[in-house]
Amino acid sequence: MSFESFVARRYLATSRKTAHVALITAISIGGLALGVMALVISLALLSGFQDRIRAQMAERTPHLTVSPERGSLLADTGVVERALRETPGVVEVSPVVEGRGWLAPAAGGSSTPVRYRNAAESLPARAGADPPIRVASPVAFRIGVAPGESVLLTGSRTRLSPIGPVPVSVRMQVAGTPRRGALERAPEVEVPEDVARLLAALPSGAQACEARLADPSQADRAARDLARRLPPGYRVETWRDRNAPLSFALRLEKLVLFLTIALVIFVAALNVVSNLALLVVEKKRDLGVFATMGAAPGSLGRIYLSLGGRIGAAGTAAGLVLGVAVALLADRFGLVPLPADVYLFSHVPFAVHPAEVALVGVFSLATALAASILPARAASRSAEREALELSR
Repeated sequence: MSFESFVARRYLATSRKTAHVALITAISIGGLALGVMALVISLALLSGFQDRIRAQMAERTPHLTVSPERGSLLADTGVVERALRETPGVVEVSPVVEGRGWLAPAAGGSSTPVRYRNAAESLPARAGADPPIRVASPVAFRIGVAPGESVLLTGSRTRLSPIGPVPVSVRMQVAGTPRRGALERAPEVEVPEDVARLLAALPSGAQACEARLADPSQADRAARDLARRLPPGYRVETWRDRNAPLSFALRLEKLVLFLTIALVIFVAALNVVSNLALLVVEKKRDLGVFATMGAAPGSLGRIYLSLGGRIGAAGTAAGLVLGVAVALLADRFGLVPLPADVYLFSHVPFAVHPAEVALVGVFSLATALAASILPARAASRSAEREALELSR
């Protein structure tokens, strides 16, 4: 053990006998622990929500999307589908046929503009009944239809008739009214592919092709591999690219929260400054004795740096342990419930990321050490003056 560490340890041990020094030391450690705990819990809470949001983005957004760089149709849908199926990790490929139209109850009523597209999976249909259609719950509520009722879907395209051009309409039966999440980029209505092609006047080809991967985290690698094998004229996007604005907002939110809660640690560092400054005053005679015995001013300053490091380490360790424990328990037992009919989860999720915990610990310890620099310099200057007085 070095001379500086030994003296710092002795100072901390003997400070317990002095009430005011012990109180300020306890306040310094407690303030750091409180700030670190608040920062760890806040980051865990935000990470819990963000991890759920990213998981839903990966679940509800196509992992790979190939679209034309120019125009609205793929130049060769077959080439794109083959390239997607040959990409490692791809488990499902589907063409995209979509358009805009109007939806109204078949029995009569007001219509509403909707965006339709072909369903990725087959829709349940009854024999002899109208083609099935899946209508988002807000749209179904707006026009007043329920599952089993008939609707009229009219496309924006027209066809020639003896009386002139007329819009293409298809009578369909509502097969379901699913709720759409805020993160879903799903259309208002989903129809079978043959109906979508009829309404869009697109007997072949597609506007885009989508694919899902077994592991969404490999989307960037798969996109690079796919882009190398596709001819020019195609744009490849991953689910991260399609949600880039939201991802940026999530990162910015975490940064702002970190900087805001970190102010608590800065305030606690002021207590470290006051504690060490008080110790400099209390131990200035000791500093003079050390100086006369040959201790260098820099060595005496390092005593107080060591003191600040020990106080910072104690407060940081306590805050990390308490923060991680509270976050894990709150997530494990669902201590903060949420109304399930409003939110997508039954309780507030917490997620403890080791990298974030380590970042908080390093930041807190570095702040405590930085706060010790000023008292350490004051101690080195005070030691020289006390040594001169003792030598007279």
